[in-house]
Amino acid sequence: MPFSWGDLPVGRVLRIAGVDSSIDANVMELLLDPLPETGPAVVTYAAAECDSVPELVGSILRELETLAVGLFPVWLPEAEKLSGPGGAGVAAARALALRLASGTRHFGPFLADLAERAVQARGPINHGQAMSERRSFPAESRAAGLARVIASTFGRDTAALVLYVPETLSPHGETVLVAGCEWLAHRSGMGVWLVGPDLRRVDTVHVEVPPAVRRLATEMKAPPAPAKVGVPPVAGKPHAGSAVEKAMEAALAECAWAHGRTWNQTYQSQDPLFVVIRTDLMWVAEKCVVELDGPEHETLAQMERDRVRDEHLERDGFTVLRFTNQQVLGDMQAVLHHIEKCLRARRPE
Repeated sequence: MPFSWGDLPVGRVLRIAGVDSSIDANVMELLLDPLPETGPAVVTYAAAECDSVPELVGSILRELETLAVGLFPVWLPEAEKLSGPGGAGVAAARALALRLASGTRHFGPFLADLAERAVQARGPINHGQAMSERRSFPAESRAAGLARVIASTFGRDTAALVLYVPETLSPHGETVLVAGCEWLAHRSGMGVWLVGPDLRRVDTVHVEVPPAVRRLATEMKAPPAPAKVGVPPVAGKPHAGSAVEKAMEAALAECAWAHGRTWNQTYQSQDPLFVVIRTDLMWVAEKCVVELDGPEHETLAQMERDRVRDEHLERDGFTVLRFTNQQVLGDMQAVLHHIEKCLRARRPE
């Protein structure tokens, strides 16, 4: 039976095995992007050795809170049109969050606090005040609340944290890591799935890597360094954490010729041995793909992956246009002109 992320239990700690250690970061990236159709919403986290369980848990929760703020307002859709970080916007965001919580499993006060900080993040804020607000909820409430926010963002019932274990851990560091992950899994309800060296007292599940994933992973010359925390985009929308994608969508919304676009959708190559591809921006009818490349695309590993992906799309008849973040933010009109020219050339007269 093919492996499904939905087969893995949440609310407990597991170690994921079954991938070659030399390419495991490549394999995991390909398995999780795009987000699998079944299973929980999955966030990745690159762990560092910590001296204590509170230190480890605190660092993870801070990263997840930053992530949740960046995903706003996807998890509170009615707040999308709030004007800004002023008092009226904050009050409206809190009211909307409390209303949402009243009919769901969200904890209202925590969700309202998170919505307030997300609105404040749109403009200058008092960072000291924001930190004190973060400490106003116990770690247990923050863990459970963040798990629900992340799950609801992606339309899932549950969430999971794929945690990259450091290659070298002291015996004390290993004890802290396992204890901290167990605390997080039990208190938040998330699955905590470890990738990396074998650890004592952690059950292991073996994953059968699909041939297409292993094939592409081995073509990528070097595994990428995992980001501190990573999350896939929401299908059909610009990535909530990408200022470039949101700026591009705002500009395209003003262009009559830009109809038919779709953000962060998946595409299955005609090559049955190739992985499912997630594109940044696609016009399906015109077979035009636009990729917006941040600094991470300048690494050798990512450039190799981009090359292989683009070749498969081009073999299927797509034109692939790539623009750097600097091009999009620095000369939007030139980027739009290039996209419009490509689309008009591919549309029937």
